[in-house]
Amino acid sequence: MNTVSSTLLKTALSASLLLSLPVMAAVPQKWKLDTPKTKVDFEVAYLGNGTVEGQFHNMDGSINYDVKNPTSTTVNFTVKTSSIDAGGNLRNAFLRRKELLNTAKYPTMRFVSKKVSMINAKEAHVTGDFTVLGKTKPLTVKVVLSDVKKDPKTARPFLNFQAIGKVNRLNYGVTAFPNMVGTVIPINITGQLVAAN
Repeated sequence: MNTVSSTLLKTALSASLLLSLPVMAAVPQKWKLDTPKTKVDFEVAYLGNGTVEGQFHNMDGSINYDVKNPTSTTVNFTVKTSSIDAGGNLRNAFLRRKELLNTAKYPTMRFVSKKVSMINAKEAHVTGDFTVLGKTKPLTVKVVLSDVKKDPKTARPFLNFQAIGKVNRLNYGVTAFPNMVGTVIPINITGQLVAAN
């Protein structure tokens, strides 16, 4: 690269950095999970040609996200299995039974992140340990972040996120009802991150 090209490149990079400073200053660096605004949805193939949709209502956890160092993001997420809701008491009881979620013996399932691989500035693959029915297996989910917004009532900045993954129930020893309940279960987690104080 000649001297003129090098000078032009440095000038362009400097100008880009200066233009971005006001925006960066306005965006909080660190974020955390807003649990009450988080949903865990799933769907299960049923009887070969149907689909049962549902969600878990009770969860807890933390997501620590650093804008300047996104690969250091940590996720620790626990769902109470008995909070499953698939649209009816009989259906919920069926899913809670010993041969499936076995909620009496295993009241929680948990995801703990181990690695974050950025796809671009707002998308990443998060790989971690997923524990269900006492068995821990690796699981990768794709996480997508929205633009930063402001709560109209509190003016507090927040951003929405979505995490998408698929769980193979056979990996966790759930082999019952092979002709009734699907094997691969898509999971969709949506929620908000708020600025960490």
